[in-house]
Amino acid sequence: MTLALASLAAMVAVAGEGAVRLVRARPPGRMASVGLGVVVVLLGMTAAGGLALLVGGQRPKELLHLVYTVLALGLVPLADALTARANPRRRALARLLGALVAVVVIVRLFATG
Repeated sequence: MTLALASLAAMVAVAGEGAVRLVRARPPGRMASVGLGVVVVLLGMTAAGGLALLVGGQRPKELLHLVYTVLALGLVPLADALTARANPRRRALARLLGALVAVVVIVRLFATG
């Protein structure tokens, strides 16, 4: 649960970083890459813990739990990849939207148990 909450907080921080870049129309910098790295590591660790529970015999209440996990892991990197050649404002908007959708997905993960 602690890793999941840390993942949520990190994703909110990534969304905040995207919002700041959107307002300032700046290209991604060091904080953008560090934030994404932290989110991916935290979500990966959380997913690994979930896989350990799955191997141990505990199943999620809904199979959508697995889909939500993949979405949470991939939304921000996908948004970044799709806008790699766009102007800084569009890249920031894509990062912000990807992170906000990922926040909703992570909250939904909490709801599925």
